[in-house]
Amino acid sequence: MFAIIDTETSGGKYNEEKIIEIGILVYDGNKIMETYQSLINPKKKVDYFVQKLTGIKENELKRCKPFKDHAKEIKKLLKNKVIVGHNVEYDYRVLKNEFKSIGENFKAETLCTIEMSKKIFPGLESYKLKKICKHFNIELNNHHRAFDDAKATSELFKIIRSFEKTN
Repeated sequence: MFAIIDTETSGGKYNEEKIIEIGILVYDGNKIMETYQSLINPKKKVDYFVQKLTGIKENELKRCKPFKDHAKEIKKLLKNKVIVGHNVEYDYRVLKNEFKSIGENFKAETLCTIEMSKKIFPGLESYKLKKICKHFNIELNNHHRAFDDAKATSELFKIIRSFEKTN
């Protein structure tokens, strides 16, 4: 079982970023079994660049619940799953830091669709999500929104797995 994730974060110093949005698709290898998406109050300033990039305004996040109020549901969705992401190291790091900030440990196995794509499809012009989606005709609406990016990543992951099975 896989949990395909994407996070949008507040920006700021390394290891001080806070999640402002999360998208999760639970994938059993054949179909999407469950989804989760939410805006999250980072309880800190969100960089202007991030607000511009994502379209998520700091003032709308103030009405949202903080990570600790989402943690139980997120942990349940991710339990015993391999976490898949496009540049998963980033998402996994900020997720672990969020859990650490509320006194919980979080560990999971991860797979990165960038690394997998580089190995399986060497020589592509770019491995950025938007470019690779265009290359494979994967629909990517609302780029830099967590659920939409996770959904596109799930489609890319399906292509990668299909290629691995046939080659």
